[in-house]
Amino acid sequence: MDATPSKRKQPSDGSSLVLESDNTSGTLFESHTDRKPGLFEPRKDRKHELRTAIATATSELDVQRARRDALEQESGLTVERARQLNDENIDRLHRYNDTKDAAQILFGKLAELKGKTIKEIYAEYDIGLDD
Repeated sequence: MDATPSKRKQPSDGSSLVLESDNTSGTLFESHTDRKPGLFEPRKDRKHELRTAIATATSELDVQRARRDALEQESGLTVERARQLNDENIDRLHRYNDTKDAAQILFGKLAELKGKTIKEIYAEYDIGLDD
């Protein structure tokens, strides 16, 4: 028979823990009984939870698609056309900023040549400081 008897303990998770010894060395090891499923252990209701989550996500996606389609129809623009217009506007803004930067450089050089401040040059050409 076993030299070390089994001892029962009650872990905090509600399962039973039995300390047992192997018959050869007398080393104690833990044996869990009635263990609650852990994070990575399969649970019977896990498939149901996943199916419910998938159904909910699919339903939300359908609602978003319907909303997108309604907006496309209302505006007369497709998503592709709206993206194209957005890209064109971004290109125009880049050209505008490049032109404005070049004008700033020219006004700076002009102010330097005339010995005036940039503010005085702006006033001379009736340009606001915020322009």
